[in-house]
Amino acid sequence: MNHIGKIERLLRLPDAIAKPETDRHMRIALFLTSLDGGGGERAHVMLANALAASGHEVELIVANRAGPCEALISPAVRVTDLGAGRAMRSLPKLVRALRASRPDILVSALVAANVLAALAGRFVPWLPMIAIEHGDMNAVYHVDKKRIAGLLAYRLAPWVYGRFARIFCVDQSSLLSVAAFTRRQDLPLSVMPNVVIGDNIDQLAAEEVDHPWMGGKLPVFLSVGRMVEQKNHSLLLRAFARVLEQRPARLIILGDGPLREELEQECRALGLQDHVDMPGFRNPFPFLAAASALVLSSRWEALPTVVIEAQYVGCPVVVTKASMGTLELVGFGRYGRITEQDSPKALANEMAAVLDAEIDRQKLRSQGGKYTGNAVARLYEREFEAVIDEASREGAR
Repeated sequence: MNHIGKIERLLRLPDAIAKPETDRHMRIALFLTSLDGGGGERAHVMLANALAASGHEVELIVANRAGPCEALISPAVRVTDLGAGRAMRSLPKLVRALRASRPDILVSALVAANVLAALAGRFVPWLPMIAIEHGDMNAVYHVDKKRIAGLLAYRLAPWVYGRFARIFCVDQSSLLSVAAFTRRQDLPLSVMPNVVIGDNIDQLAAEEVDHPWMGGKLPVFLSVGRMVEQKNHSLLLRAFARVLEQRPARLIILGDGPLREELEQECRALGLQDHVDMPGFRNPFPFLAAASALVLSSRWEALPTVVIEAQYVGCPVVVTKASMGTLELVGFGRYGRITEQDSPKALANEMAAVLDAEIDRQKLRSQGGKYTGNAVARLYEREFEAVIDEASREGAR
């Protein structure tokens, strides 16, 4: 097969509808270093919930249980908290946990957890493993390398990723970034979508919005995400200041993070303190259902789950060109407005334009509905069966 054909095969999304559901009951372990409020952590929890809803025995192993995503875990998922504090100290406890529960397969997500899972694999060689990558490894590396643990994980990744039977990437750009970062042509890379839409999203979206600005006369823009360099909230604030020069509006930023104080200072410097609110982490779905538009101002992304969530509840979206996955989600302009990543003026123009545009909310809901738990769980089940059978044949030799 030529190189172009191989790339096309890798980038092709599997077809969930054409494949039957599995009847095999599996013991599935999923591993995360934490339950922080990031999209990768949330997607892994949602996958665990979807697999448990399909009737499998699901264990979610975490190095440290504390975090906003803990509230999302289904009662049907058994949680094992390694209580390791720092993730890199969790390796011995992870090995003991896997030996105790003896799952049929282990699924880890994000670089630090993937590296730890691969290292643990040396001590549980009977256990087949799958890794999931949620973003641009090159971009995230330049942030995570500032911490010794992050630097170590990324340095080890090219050496240990060969342990995995599959490495799933959530979109085309993240797949290419893993191949480029690791510089390995032998890795079993393929594209697999996230579980984003859970069974309870309609119920969550119907909850009363706990904010006085929602439901008022003024349009309200919404941003959802951690206050970190990646999300580029500074660009959003500068763009919003330009919007206010044209019309009255308000902006709510849901989330928290290390840049909160810096963003609050920028708000005051721009004179936005009466027009912007940062209430921290909240249930985002009633906000999305009531907002005039979601704005994603990120420098980089993989497959941003908040865009899918917004579409599912019919909320218009404005996005930067943060990744190929982002552009695919908005249909390259059919299901959302697109702007540059470094221009407050361009972002402000799109924010103003979305308020005047006619929105087909049913089309948005159909686009978001492609990422329901049941549809994606069926894809994973089929892959799990194949990996478990391959490991069984290898063990019989």
